[in-house]
Amino acid sequence: MRGLKVLVADDFENSRQSIRKILLSVGIDNIHLTATGKGVLDECKSKKFDLILCDYNLGHGKNGQQVLEEVRDLGYLKSTALFIIISAETSRDVVMGIMEAGPDDYLTKPFTQSVLVKRIERLVLQNGELSKVKIAQAEKNYPVVLTLCNQLIKDGSRYSAWCRRRMAEAFFEVKQYSKTKSLCKLVQSKRDLDWAMVLEARVMREEASLSDAISHLNQVIAQFPNCIKAFDLLAQYLEEEGDSEQAQDFLESAVELSPRVMSRQQSLVNLSLANGNLDVALKSSQHALKLSANSLYASADQFLQAAQVLSESVIGDTSPEGRKKAQEAFTILNQMTKKYPDDTSTHLNKILIESQLLSGQGKTNQANLAFKEAQSIIEDQKELLTPEIALEMGKVLYARGQHESATQMFNQILHNDNVDDQLIAKTYAFLDEPVGLSARLKAKQDNLVGLSFYESQRYEDAIEAFKKAQKSSPIHPGLNMNLVQTALKLMETTEQKQELVNLCLDSLDRIKHITSKHKQYKRYRSLKSYVTRHFQSH
Repeated sequence: MRGLKVLVADDFENSRQSIRKILLSVGIDNIHLTATGKGVLDECKSKKFDLILCDYNLGHGKNGQQVLEEVRDLGYLKSTALFIIISAETSRDVVMGIMEAGPDDYLTKPFTQSVLVKRIERLVLQNGELSKVKIAQAEKNYPVVLTLCNQLIKDGSRYSAWCRRRMAEAFFEVKQYSKTKSLCKLVQSKRDLDWAMVLEARVMREEASLSDAISHLNQVIAQFPNCIKAFDLLAQYLEEEGDSEQAQDFLESAVELSPRVMSRQQSLVNLSLANGNLDVALKSSQHALKLSANSLYASADQFLQAAQVLSESVIGDTSPEGRKKAQEAFTILNQMTKKYPDDTSTHLNKILIESQLLSGQGKTNQANLAFKEAQSIIEDQKELLTPEIALEMGKVLYARGQHESATQMFNQILHNDNVDDQLIAKTYAFLDEPVGLSARLKAKQDNLVGLSFYESQRYEDAIEAFKKAQKSSPIHPGLNMNLVQTALKLMETTEQKQELVNLCLDSLDRIKHITSKHKQYKRYRSLKSYVTRHFQSH
């Protein structure tokens, strides 16, 4: 340990000096000290440390988790460097975030000299034996990883369990799935292991057994309820299978378990928007924006996403709360402009959001000016009219009352076979419910009341509840089809009334935007076919 080059990072001078004294007491004298996250980055950029002891809280600026992510991504750490995060934080969300960042160890304050020294000794001893494997891993030289790990296991290394895991992961990376499965089965001969079960699920997916992979991940979560990787993968696989609602449920569980990962929050925003859950998207977009502060992964995207969701949430809402949210969106966009170079694509997104906000708040002249600027940019640079921009253009046109032009924009997405499913779902989510959050929530509540009446066979009351919901969200497919289904049910038990027939026809006409790509197309087609066959002549 005497030859180690060590960096100690803590915003308290006393803590830095205390750790320094402990290190000196065991013969480590090549010690560098810093008080900030920026200091860690500067030191690691110019020097190659063997050990970094970094506090989680580093005052203003980056925290220890962000520092670790950044020095790794920027290549400032050598592959054998040890990074220990030290913290007095004990809350689950902080600890989960730290552990997801993957430090070599996590040490809670307060700690004794003996505890710190033993942790370092253990890690240094392990590093001495596994350094060649770690170097090969960093270089993604998986055949070498396999050879080295196999030899260590033959030699009876105390780190054989660690080696078997790396071998299983290496077999997966080189697509030797049968060997991956065999090794996972071997290491679980006595007890199940979360990492091995997750790897088995990944193999199942690669071998085109998506339903088996989903089932297996459900087992992982049942046995290991804190296995965040299982939640993330399950959400991904469920979305691939087309079950976006359940995918969102698991992704929300992952966010609840470990909320301090920006990419996960952003994924939840996108998925919840595709599902039409604007309230979830609003909350997660705010979290993602907050997490972007001082993050290596921060970009204009978090600002645009948060402003876009706010803009959509206040469609038609001129209440004091709606105006407050609109102003918040403008503030976010202004902050983005100051923080990031305003390239043409970013600026185009910005003015489209501003135009939608201004239209929603009744500021027609300003909205028109912003929209004309957007049109001018697209005319000059047609390549900027991507499917994503087409969606935003469509929203603005819809807000301006130009529904036919909006439909043309939306069709560029819906009739394009190269557009990903999530963007298509986002487009339909807007078309299904082009109203603000308060209206959506009111419609949702009235729809639930209607469903409750329906279950109790109080069909007339259910119809009134659904009609009330329809006033808040006129073209929502689910509630309009609920209305049709209830009217049909009522006509089974009472005499056929033209009023009920007209109600069915009107409700189906409201949702004629549904096409074969819509997730409720089968139900719509079935109801429309039934109504047309039995009542269209009326």
